[in-house]
Amino acid sequence: MVRAAEPGSAEAISAMVESEKKFAQTGQEKGTRAAFLEFMADDAIVFRPGPMNGKEAWTKRPETGLNLVWEPTFAAIARSANFGYTTGPAKWRPNKQDEKFVGYGQFVSVWKKQKDGLWKVVLDCGIENPEPAGQPETLRTLVPDDSQQYAEGHRKAVPLPQVHQKFVEAAKSNSAEATLAVAAEEIRVYREGSLPALGKNTAGILLSAKASKMSFQQLGGDMSSSGDLAYSYGKYSLARDGNLESGHFFQIWQTDAVGTWKLVVDWQQELPKKEPAK
Repeated sequence: MVRAAEPGSAEAISAMVESEKKFAQTGQEKGTRAAFLEFMADDAIVFRPGPMNGKEAWTKRPETGLNLVWEPTFAAIARSANFGYTTGPAKWRPNKQDEKFVGYGQFVSVWKKQKDGLWKVVLDCGIENPEPAGQPETLRTLVPDDSQQYAEGHRKAVPLPQVHQKFVEAAKSNSAEATLAVAAEEIRVYREGSLPALGKNTAGILLSAKASKMSFQQLGGDMSSSGDLAYSYGKYSLARDGNLESGHFFQIWQTDAVGTWKLVVDWQQELPKKEPAK
């Protein structure tokens, strides 16, 4: 495990990323199940398909030999230097001896430094997507810029609950427009079966193609002690082209340089459709 006792955001994000890399390495050395049980916090959340305790989910899950390979390509951290997230590509094959990988996807993990100084995953989710072309992007980290401008703006900024409620109300009319209205320029949108949409312009194309009237029910979340990074998760339902859809959502919100809350990660996963009774 990587111990992180450093005071600054730059050092802390390095420790968090190293924890993610060690997590992946442990998966190769000890197996996927053992790695998740070692690196997840006791109250961590995973989706199976709904949110549930991650330790419980992985304890019940047998070690199958599945070889899961992943790496972080983006990481961001709060000003408190003890709360952040990582994301990147993943691929898997039935076991290490198999030459070809059979599936590809993307993961998002929220990390929080524990009282003992260790970084642990407090929420983990992902999507499956087509095999990506080319090499994955190189690792990029986002460290907040502490400045007087931010401090002044933060005091005047609209609180996240109000921003979120306005978003929820707007989504009842058009989910795509509501999302883009609060999206950061570098938003990351994750939808099952599609490669991640990175950036507001690309996200707009994906979101507009699936625009609908959508409602949300928040089930949980957390915020950094510095009040600049937060996540929430819960249920969603929508109506599109006469069809009803329901599933789960996960969002990460972060304040910009002047303290305005922006949506930086938007993940949704539809629940499997029930087969009609015969």
